[in-house]
Amino acid sequence: MKEKHDIELWLVWKDPNTRQRFVVGRLWYDGKYRFQYFKYGNLNNINNCGVDLAERFGFTKLEPFRDAYVYSNDVLFQIFNKRLPDRTRIDFSDIVKEYNLSPDCTPLELLEATGGRLAIDTLEFVTPFSCQESGEFEISFFIAGWRHYNGELVLTKLYEGTTLKLALEPTNEYDPFAIKILGPGDVMLGYVPVYYSRYLDEAVKNNTYQAHIERLGPIDNPQIRVLVKIKGVVSSLANVVKQIDQRIKSLTATS
Repeated sequence: MKEKHDIELWLVWKDPNTRQRFVVGRLWYDGKYRFQYFKYGNLNNINNCGVDLAERFGFTKLEPFRDAYVYSNDVLFQIFNKRLPDRTRIDFSDIVKEYNLSPDCTPLELLEATGGRLAIDTLEFVTPFSCQESGEFEISFFIAGWRHYNGELVLTKLYEGTTLKLALEPTNEYDPFAIKILGPGDVMLGYVPVYYSRYLDEAVKNNTYQAHIERLGPIDNPQIRVLVKIKGVVSSLANVVKQIDQRIKSLTATS
């Protein structure tokens, strides 16, 4: 099991009109649970990053977090905790088993696995991109835009372990770093989420990656229909990712 301090999550908001996603904040644990918004320009190497940028498209700051402070609490903030499955449910053990977790998993483990998604809003938690000093990385995410493409038409050819192909789409009007996800027969399944695409475009361009389906989700929830895992190398970004991490820590320290 991961320790609480091993997990840091980004809070992402999806514009319900354009479906663009924005990284608006950060949740982590260092003896206390902490949350802070990102500001546009703080982390230039993350696509669509910044609460002030998201506000231009209609995002409203969460009621407990109205300012740019680092908010702290001894337990997971209630606004996030209520996004988790109730541990008193009879079927809680079955729920966490679907995510390869144990019933005594930490709140952040559960939030990382489920994304904290609710049917009533457009917020979710995702794992920040990270890589080793060599540039090697491993990241898992749900395919973005699944319901708008043709994945269901080739579902009989999709299973755990199915190899996927990634393709750059520099003409994309929303993201010049956009990466398409293609299934068997080059069928369009959707996209790499925008907050990862800028990190992965080098690996796609140089073909230094392997991508496959990690898990298939319920048919009635396109947001978590297909979980993808990608391994690869982005050597030129290794220092950039390190700088972003240092920048995040400095923003926290000065708040």
